Amino acid sequence: MVAAPLPMSNGSSNGNGHSTSPEIEAAFVLDEVIGHKGSWLEIPPAFNSSDSTFGATASATYQMLNQALGTRRPLRIIYVGGGASAINMSYKIQKHLSDVTFQAYEKNAKLGGTWVENKYPGCACDIPSHTYQFTWCLNPEWDSYYSNSDNIEKYMDFVVEKHGLAKYFKVNHEVVGAKWVAETSRWIVRIRPNGDSNEDFYDWCDFFINGSGLLNAWKWPTIEGLHTFKGNLMHTAAYNNSVDTTGHRIGLIGVGSSAVQVLPALQPTAKHITHFIRSKTWITPSFAAKFAGPNGANFNYSEEQKEKFRQDPKGQREYARDIEFELNKRWKFVIRDSPAQKEIFDSFHKEMTTALNGRKDLIDVLVPDFAVGCRRLTPAPGFLKALQEHNVTPVTSRIKAIDETGIITEDGTHIECDTIITATGFDISFRPRFPLIGADGVDLRQKWAKRSQAYHSMFVPGFPNYLIVMGPGSPSAHGSLLPSTEHVSDYALQVLHRLQTEPIKSLEVKQDVVADLYQHSQEQLKTTAWASHCSSWFKNGAVDGPLDSLHPGGRLHFFSTLINPRWEDFNYQYSNNRFAHYGNGFTRREVEGGDLTWYWNEGDRTHLFHY
Repeated sequence: MVAAPLPMSNGSSNGNGHSTSPEIEAAFVLDEVIGHKGSWLEIPPAFNSSDSTFGATASATYQMLNQALGTRRPLRIIYVGGGASAINMSYKIQKHLSDVTFQAYEKNAKLGGTWVENKYPGCACDIPSHTYQFTWCLNPEWDSYYSNSDNIEKYMDFVVEKHGLAKYFKVNHEVVGAKWVAETSRWIVRIRPNGDSNEDFYDWCDFFINGSGLLNAWKWPTIEGLHTFKGNLMHTAAYNNSVDTTGHRIGLIGVGSSAVQVLPALQPTAKHITHFIRSKTWITPSFAAKFAGPNGANFNYSEEQKEKFRQDPKGQREYARDIEFELNKRWKFVIRDSPAQKEIFDSFHKEMTTALNGRKDLIDVLVPDFAVGCRRLTPAPGFLKALQEHNVTPVTSRIKAIDETGIITEDGTHIECDTIITATGFDISFRPRFPLIGADGVDLRQKWAKRSQAYHSMFVPGFPNYLIVMGPGSPSAHGSLLPSTEHVSDYALQVLHRLQTEPIKSLEVKQDVVADLYQHSQEQLKTTAWASHCSSWFKNGAVDGPLDSLHPGGRLHFFSTLINPRWEDFNYQYSNNRFAHYGNGFTRREVEGGDLTWYWNEGDRTHLFHY
């Protein structure tokens, strides 16, 4: 994208040759925060100017607008990210809205989000393939019950190509700052192409959506001397697959969902793997195991099965629904101290101790005494078997330091390594990765420095016309995230439709509403296994603490709360009389030749959503 200068006729000069329009003044603030000036794109007149669809009239006396009910104003949307949620949002907007300019900026060289970034050995999704897909684009070509990252990336590419979505994205473009401009009800957004700060430029939008994802800011562990190591040092989220670890002495740090996939993938070819385990974790049977292979194992779909899916999309959808049904049933197990929780605790405990062949040394290290679900459940085929192989040594002593040749534990043992792999997770604080300055000049990074509170995971007080996809309070601990992103986007479409068809300049969730929701959420979450005594990313790595990250209920509960928006939970700024969009008494159907008897349908049209 080529930056163009802003017309100098718009506003007065600040003495440096720049116009002092509200947008430029906002950019000056970001320039100061970021420490570097950016170039400009052309910015058209603001929504509340006299020539806009719902703009205020020149007269102080109200004048009716000569337009039909349902007339849309143009809307520009900027989206941060190019992963699954962005692909979904671009499809939904393309299909259901018009007069919208949708521009997504993705920092990576291609679309796909986490499945482009995570390429470590054994990387796979622990949700069954046929439920880890968009409900509007089923894939009959899944190779296996659980798909690896390459296969999921291939699916995302297929979706983008099939529906012509690439035109909405600019890759190798990172959003590095954004500021709300109250005078024009717009966001000014700073973009960095190809990682070059000298090429920074500004874009603008009426509505700003952050879909950068939760697990996208990986972090090194805090270990003395970590970067003095002379061998291969890698994080699973930035794995270097050009390194051949065959015959290597490997130090593997962590026991989360990535580590338990790496170990069985590298164990057969490594000379030796020392696995550093600090926390216990539930290694569970496969999700929806009744549809998986023997003993919940992964399996490959035959060509005959794929052909059946190709020829019978309805049958494939029923198969996916059956798997999804099993996943949704799991919510009852999350209730703390319930009979269902006790039953699953006893079952998983027995399965783990059996798989570990009664080895007390491993049972004491790995099998939890906290509730099932306190940490993210990790079905990890092959992990417990690999842990018992002759060339694997689990170590529970804490790491004191790392030197040029290996790892030093607190008991003074030095373990020489050729390769060290850290599977130590992400910054999951929900704080934006860039300056995000709202209506009161507050940066969301500071606002959320200690606690993250949002309205149904999407809206934040003080940040008008801003929406987060899968922010704090999302159902990220229960089932596939893709249907969840679909429900968030469907909610977003209702918001965007109102902004287009009513004289609303901006909407912002009320502070007292968020406070009430947060109070209820924290009370309800105390009744769940997620609140048990264990360290988890649900609590941002803490053992005990607030569960800001999670919705107070299962996925079905989350989906249901979003069906009918509570519009009374928002404050609105209008550009005109709030009923100006009623216009001249006509509807768009009449003006554009639509169905004039749409209400004359067979049967009763009444539909009430039942929870």
